[in-house]
Amino acid sequence: MNLAIVGLQWGDEGKGKVVDLIARYFDVIARYQGGHNAGHTVYRKGKKCVVHHIPAGIFHPHTHVVLGNGMVIDLARLFEEIEDLESWDVTWEGRLWLSNRAHVITPLHRAQEHWEEKFRGRASIGTTRRGIGPCYEDKYGRRGLVLGDLVRGRWQTIADLLWNRFKTLWGPLADLQKVESEWNDFLQQIPRWLPRLNSMVIQTDTWLRNQIENGARILFEGAQGTMLDIDHGTYPYVTSSHCSVGGISIGLGVSPKAIHKGIGICKAYTTRVGAGPFPTELHDEAGQRIRERGQEFGATTGRPRRCGWLDLVALKYACDLNDVDGIILTKLDILDGFDKIQVCVAYRFENEIIRYCPVRAHDLERVEPVYETLPGWSGETFGVTKIHQLPPRAQDYLHFIESYTGRPVIALSSGPQRDETVWFVNPESFFKISS
Repeated sequence: MNLAIVGLQWGDEGKGKVVDLIARYFDVIARYQGGHNAGHTVYRKGKKCVVHHIPAGIFHPHTHVVLGNGMVIDLARLFEEIEDLESWDVTWEGRLWLSNRAHVITPLHRAQEHWEEKFRGRASIGTTRRGIGPCYEDKYGRRGLVLGDLVRGRWQTIADLLWNRFKTLWGPLADLQKVESEWNDFLQQIPRWLPRLNSMVIQTDTWLRNQIENGARILFEGAQGTMLDIDHGTYPYVTSSHCSVGGISIGLGVSPKAIHKGIGICKAYTTRVGAGPFPTELHDEAGQRIRERGQEFGATTGRPRRCGWLDLVALKYACDLNDVDGIILTKLDILDGFDKIQVCVAYRFENEIIRYCPVRAHDLERVEPVYETLPGWSGETFGVTKIHQLPPRAQDYLHFIESYTGRPVIALSSGPQRDETVWFVNPESFFKISS
């Protein structure tokens, strides 16, 4: 059985822990979109380990991990991640495969994104400024630099095109001397990267299809979350790729038929980073309490996340769009001790009560959340591993989510460690391990 894991909110749902948790059941973990604008955090032997490009399944020694053609890769940062793996005594050679059609992020992309955001001013998207969007622009502009060009020695002509284009269009705005210095450093690094790249860069779509034909079990991993999908998220305050389940086939080159089940990951509340509509955002003491207790700061940027009550309207939209078979809930413990918990069950939009998500930013920023108030619980849920350890009202909260979304909560992540998990289903049965 092959499984897709998707985020159901605006990213940062805790997918890294979940991938690390269930990678033991799979042979290959394949990531299909995004770049190092994502940070997946795993706690291993008591140590916090953060990966940005590399799937979190790398920490299981039996797995192979794939960076698919739908990704954009900053090679300097990738090799820093590899150095981190080595410092954590994680063997990666012969297990890490990069698509020869994945695009390469360059210093020009970072400079362009910096000026794009500066040009927007107050209307800026709130990107990580790591060059993700401009790299995708070059991809769809059919002038991008791909890994296959590097390993086959066909990169110089494309590099010249990119530099001349940047100098012509952005030279009057950018600190051209600084950018040129960074660009030249990048070009000088390429020959140093090639020996390792030659052993990792392959045609991953063919490799994956062969693995599937030979009975390997594939875990499909995305970054960010559904509400940041370039088509199905809160456009234009979105990422530059398809992070919903539909991106898997394009971003990895496998048939949709290869996706047998899907799991959605969401927090017990809602967060987002950067600009854009956020109907349930809290600007009061409750929001600050959630941020501090949840340590809601970005794994990649360190930016504080905006926090709010759980938005079930948006969550159901994401569940339906991805047609997930179950939900894994994270960070329920952050709500421990609240006397009352509010949950958004509808929107007031243009003098009507609606229960669908008008996802485009122009509309969503005009909705007013309609809340239902649920009783809180006095017991602690952090670190619990058994259902009976959950306070009854905490269980009621989970049932309320299930009833609204029409999807079962199959597990609760009660902490960052692998064993800090409550399963409401038998995982081996759910993942069909015995078949």
